[in-house]
Amino acid sequence: MSEISDFQKKFFVDIGKILEQDDAHDVIIYAGEEPSIKEYKAHSLILCARSHYFSTALSADWAKKEDGIFVFKKPNISPEVFEIILKYVFAYLV
Repeated sequence: MSEISDFQKKFFVDIGKILEQDDAHDVIIYAGEEPSIKEYKAHSLILCARSHYFSTALSADWAKKEDGIFVFKKPNISPEVFEIILKYVFAYLV
């Protein structure tokens, strides 16, 4: 794999900042099981563009929308692991 350019690094940092913002999201993902469920707000455009899994998972055949927001539940993944996945998808951070 080739090295990431400075432009690409800055781009991923900027995209990663989107995860920290609550506005303009169109996906809510609940990770974990009671009593350790955590809610994540995300953006379907980025999730679908960066991940074939999310592209399929957020399709009309799989995910449901409530008031224009995709609601996606992942009880089989701990919040800590799911946060790592989101950071990788959004900001290429591991």
